[in-house]
Amino acid sequence: MADFDVLVIGGGPAGYAAALKAAELGANVALVEAEKPGGACVHHACIPTEILLDAAIKHVEAREMGVLGVFEAGERFNFARAAARKDALVKQMADGIDAALRMRKVTLLPGRAAFVSSHTVSVSGADGNKEISAEAFIIATGTRWEPPAVAGIAPERVLTADAVQSLPESPKSALVLAGGPCEVDFALEYATLLAVAGTEVTVAAREPRLLPALDATLAGAARMAMTDLGVKVVEGVTDIRGDGAEVVLQHGGEETRAPAEIVVAADVRRPYFETLNLQAAGVRADGKIPVDRGCRTNVSHIFAAGDVTAGLMLSSAASHMGEVAGTNATGGGAATRLSAVPRLLHGIPEIAWVGKSEEAARADGHDVVAGVFDLSFNARAIALGARSGIVKVIAERELGEILGVHVVGPGAGEMIAAASGLMQAEATLHDLAAMVAWHPSMTEGLIEAARRALA
Repeated sequence: MADFDVLVIGGGPAGYAAALKAAELGANVALVEAEKPGGACVHHACIPTEILLDAAIKHVEAREMGVLGVFEAGERFNFARAAARKDALVKQMADGIDAALRMRKVTLLPGRAAFVSSHTVSVSGADGNKEISAEAFIIATGTRWEPPAVAGIAPERVLTADAVQSLPESPKSALVLAGGPCEVDFALEYATLLAVAGTEVTVAAREPRLLPALDATLAGAARMAMTDLGVKVVEGVTDIRGDGAEVVLQHGGEETRAPAEIVVAADVRRPYFETLNLQAAGVRADGKIPVDRGCRTNVSHIFAAGDVTAGLMLSSAASHMGEVAGTNATGGGAATRLSAVPRLLHGIPEIAWVGKSEEAARADGHDVVAGVFDLSFNARAIALGARSGIVKVIAERELGEILGVHVVGPGAGEMIAAASGLMQAEATLHDLAAMVAWHPSMTEGLIEAARRALA
């Protein structure tokens, strides 16, 4: 008889979501994690980033209120204090995840796992090695940072997101490398954070424009948002090299020089599974662990979820995949639906989208209808003192299937959550246009865009 019904390897969003779901369904579950549950998202990436950005955004808002004479606000953003607040809140969240796992009676096994056979792993921890068997396994080992080499720049000057979070103070200048393993460019969040903290920031984008997955109608607004913060954006960069305290960027036959005390590679990750000894379990992998829509690998009782599968590489997608894997590892028949997973960048303003851009929808052969609404006419946006904003809805003309929603502006996260829910429920453009939202709210802008698409 196996020691556990389900054994989860990795305690990040995919892993703890899978463990909680399997336990909820009545399974005897164990979770192997070398560190405290929460994974890179909670300890090194998403959560710390958002806490720091929240402080930066509040600082800008307070400064603008000061200019208007509403109240006095300081000019200086205290990077060290913001980092200390981040550490405290990260601990609070990690403790909450740990408590949730224990409440569901998930057995926590500190250490690292490696397969011995398709039904057994060896867990190495402080107490030595222990072999543990299970009826089903869920691999959720996530990713590892892989900083790039930049010619002429010492490796210690190239910082990943977690290293930037740990800086004692903001640097005088920084080059931020746009792009990453997924279409959401989290580098722009770090450009925002550093710019607010007083750093002279240059963003180097390999693509011809920032955020190529964002609809072209909104691309200019996204670029302007960075410019308004004092960030210099260089697009179409083909080569980067260091030259003393500066970097030299080649783009479109031109050369741009920019100061760079540090180079920020905020989102350079690759799936991590090298230490799992997957061969012993018969699991196929080639740079990632391939899975079907049920998160099942080529071995029927072994599942994989989250970044290790090199899918969207977003925590929201990882949690969704973890729940699907947890359900199926206990005999269920769930399937992932990643097309309706939203993307959101916390900045000034927020940038968010779900589904396809108009260009992508047309390229896929859809007969497209689209509606655009200027958020400067939205009552809630005006009340918030927002400078500008755009929301765009893209749909199939004949049946009204919502293909995508793209937003640049305040409350983008609010609108994209509503849009994602509608898309998952297979609501139509007509359903969205007929909605009644609270007044005043940003969601009214989403509804107006849908109505304009039908006009």
